[in-house]
Amino acid sequence: MKHVWLSEWKMVTRQKSYYSLIVLWFLVFSLLFLLQSNYGGIAGYTNVTATIANIILYLLPLFMLITGSFSISGEIENGQWHLLSTYPINIPSYLIGKVVGLFIAQTVIFTFSFGISMAIGFLFQIPLSIPLLLSIYMFSILLIFIFLLMGIMLGSIVSTRWKALMVSVGVWFFLIMIWPTALIAILGLFPYSMISPLMKLALFINPAEFLRFFFVVRWGSGVVFGESYYSLTELFALKNSWIIIVEYFIAYVAVILFLSFLLLKRRQLK
Repeated sequence: MKHVWLSEWKMVTRQKSYYSLIVLWFLVFSLLFLLQSNYGGIAGYTNVTATIANIILYLLPLFMLITGSFSISGEIENGQWHLLSTYPINIPSYLIGKVVGLFIAQTVIFTFSFGISMAIGFLFQIPLSIPLLLSIYMFSILLIFIFLLMGIMLGSIVSTRWKALMVSVGVWFFLIMIWPTALIAILGLFPYSMISPLMKLALFINPAEFLRFFFVVRWGSGVVFGESYYSLTELFALKNSWIIIVEYFIAYVAVILFLSFLLLKRRQLK
């Protein structure tokens, strides 16, 4: 496992495109912090703060899905997966090594860009709320982790990078772009009494929506989700609600890794 994640770390950090993400995240956060300075700085959950969260929600899942799926599908396409199958490396170690290597590489680049943007914000004396920024950072890191995992699972399904790109964009488009519209259309087929429970269930199916809901509640603006989510809003607003997100992540990681294992095992036996 150690060799896999070290190999993944070296492979990612040697790519020039990896460092272009520093510029991308630096520009995004610097511009958003400067924009927020016109409204008195970042000191609470405002429209601009919501814009920051939404931009992160749009960009990070797409990048992580593509990165994760390319990591597996690329090795399958060029035959490296079949070569690795001849070595004494079991599939769980291979998957965990991939996840650890990719997650560390992406977290380092994001943390570096986010830190520089915050430093520039302080340099220009923009009032920044450290607790709020740290929660935005935590929101981003969890998105990186969860969508890298999902990307690795998608990469285990397909056999080429082109297919991985198509599947990743399709999943991103469904989960991030058209999720509310799809939810309204599907729930319209059910009796009215079932809509509220199904809405809450759907929240747990889509990890991006779950994280967005959780952090907006923690930022004190859970009322924007309406009466249907009132019970969940109260639950997530509790001090010990972090236990919920930990349990959710444990369950999510276990399911995704298990599915990825089955897919790779099936491919190995062919």
